[in-house]
Amino acid sequence: ASRRAEGVLFTPCPSVGVRARDEFSFALLATLLATQPSHSSLLEHLESLAEHPSGLLGKLSSLASSLHASVGAESASYGLFRLGSLSGNHYLGILGTWIKLPAFAAVLPSSRRARGSAAASAASYMCTSSFEPAEQLVLLSVLLHLLWLTRPRCMVRHAVCSLDAVQRGRVWTLLTANASHAAFPHLLHNCIHLLQLGPLLHATLGCSDLLALMLTAALASSAASLLWNGVLGGRPKEGSLGASGVAMAMVAANAALYPRALVHVYGLELPAPHAALLYLVVDVVASSSGHGGGGVDASAHAGGAAVGYALARRWQRGLDLFPSF
Repeated sequence: ASRRAEGVLFTPCPSVGVRARDEFSFALLATLLATQPSHSSLLEHLESLAEHPSGLLGKLSSLASSLHASVGAESASYGLFRLGSLSGNHYLGILGTWIKLPAFAAVLPSSRRARGSAAASAASYMCTSSFEPAEQLVLLSVLLHLLWLTRPRCMVRHAVCSLDAVQRGRVWTLLTANASHAAFPHLLHNCIHLLQLGPLLHATLGCSDLLALMLTAALASSAASLLWNGVLGGRPKEGSLGASGVAMAMVAANAALYPRALVHVYGLELPAPHAALLYLVVDVVASSSGHGGGGVDASAHAGGAAVGYALARRWQRGLDLFPSF
């Protein structure tokens, strides 16, 4: 999640904004070119998935899966990124990272009606979709980012969570802010983490429990931001937005469930607990860069991470995440 003060939303000097945008665009293109993954890195990624204890790639042994990947995997470079495929699954290689792309077949959920509580019905409905929960959040985030480009004032009002917004009755921002990304790099960073860890946790927890974890992390992320920035910090109009709290919940949950597993992201290979610690340290350093629109909301990230770790540990002990969910 990033921090944004409602009073500091637009660039005061258009010429400075255009120049900064051009410089950033050039830097982003150069970074994409320099960090495009190779075909061999795709094979290494598939091999790491085959060895992952979640059993994401099925019941084949890690050796058999590795051999299958080395023979059947294909990839092609498209300048700024690389696309790969294996057994009908498609992968995107970008910024030194490989992620599994959502399957776009059978987009609509099943017409079956779920019975039970409203929460259980909603969860069952979402879990009948061909998209996993993390993929659904990514698609929603992309749609909301397009709204930031076309309806920014509406998004400021309805998709940025602040103490002032909640006090004025816009309680839905506690959830909508978690799919809201005004800046494309922020969106790209969170989508990479969601699509990288989402399938692993889905294979472990199942759809309903992963959905419960994500929703709880979203609320905890927003609540932590309100407490730190609005209540303790005395900045009621300073808002938070982005799926980073949910992404950090996944990072922490993966570290709790698989402490010996390796995480491959941005060309780095780290044990899962070290990756979670590194992200939190980077958040703390980035949040000290200043207040207002340009900061990183470390409190929201920490809130999401705490919930992700706690719920994963509860699941490890054989307990339901939420008995009534």
